[in-house]
Amino acid sequence: MNTSTSPSWLAFALNLVGGVVVSWSLIVNDTTGRPTWVLAVALVSTGAWIARGIAVLFGYGTVSVALSILSAVLGGLVSAPTNGVAVVPAAVGVLAVMATVAVPASIGFGLSLVTIALIAVGAVPFGTPVVAVLAMMGGVLLATFAGLSRRQFRQSEQQMALLRERDLAMREEASRIAIARDLHDVLAHSLGGLVIQLDAVEALLEARDVEAATTRVSDARALAATGLSEARRAVAALRDPAGEEGPVEPDAFQTSVADLLAAHRSLGVSVDLTTAGEPVRLTAAQAAALQRAVQEALSNARKHAPGEPVRISIEWPAAGQNGRVRLTVSNPLTEHGRTALAASGGHHGIDGMRERFAALPLGGSAAAGVEGDRFVVTAEAVLR
Repeated sequence: MNTSTSPSWLAFALNLVGGVVVSWSLIVNDTTGRPTWVLAVALVSTGAWIARGIAVLFGYGTVSVALSILSAVLGGLVSAPTNGVAVVPAAVGVLAVMATVAVPASIGFGLSLVTIALIAVGAVPFGTPVVAVLAMMGGVLLATFAGLSRRQFRQSEQQMALLRERDLAMREEASRIAIARDLHDVLAHSLGGLVIQLDAVEALLEARDVEAATTRVSDARALAATGLSEARRAVAALRDPAGEEGPVEPDAFQTSVADLLAAHRSLGVSVDLTTAGEPVRLTAAQAAALQRAVQEALSNARKHAPGEPVRISIEWPAAGQNGRVRLTVSNPLTEHGRTALAASGGHHGIDGMRERFAALPLGGSAAAGVEGDRFVVTAEAVLR
């Protein structure tokens, strides 16, 4: 049986057993001194209690609330002449209405007061002792507060479910943003390089230098294959966050940066790399953020300063010290004008870089802007 429906069936079974027991008690304890209508009203109250369980089982919420009110009102009216037996369906009805979150709490309290008043009204013609009447009223009050407690519990569950849904939606949105950010970085780097390579091929073919053009085409093919592989790896990592890679050793990080620089140099552009301090192990997120920063900065240089040399510096903390690693990439400002490749940018890469560093567990930052006669991209990742 589906576990989601098991509690409803169990509740229905308990209500059915309780209704049968109360009905049997009403019939067995019937006396000639009690009007027939009392027994009839009490049995209708109990029947409404059982019927409410059926309505809940099949999802008829409005009907179940109406039956609960009927059970409470009729049960309260004949509680005294049935020696308190009918107070059971009355109390159950009050509890059910009060526990229903869709029904305003004021209605639950109002039904409780009406039921208590009906208990007093029903006791007058039969001379029921005051102590017994107070006991019946106390039972309804207990049911009222029990229903209120259940209402608060259900409201808390609903709020928790809503928070879980919002958290899931935020995670999904963050995943979509991360996918878009990584794909932008990969494609901007690869496609930007391809544009430069194809421009070079076109110029070489016009000069009838077929051999050099063939070499450029081979480089372009390799660049496209690398970009496609990186795109697939980025999407796979985002689809399986649990499969996140472990720490990145200094040699592995330096190799990945060297590969990016080699790809940029293959386009005929000079890149000067300087390092300071002692390279340390990075987390996968830190290494990815720094690599993407280098990639984005080189892509920007190709777009806005084609052919100009690029300077890159990586400053590690001194040996034995914690702190942060700082990346700086700069290129000269040029007067080449706005090329087609430059016009393709929308500043999404810089924005994505800032988001990526800001999201690092230990913190980080990234910025880009003009400093003197150079365009400078800086990024920092807190190490510990």
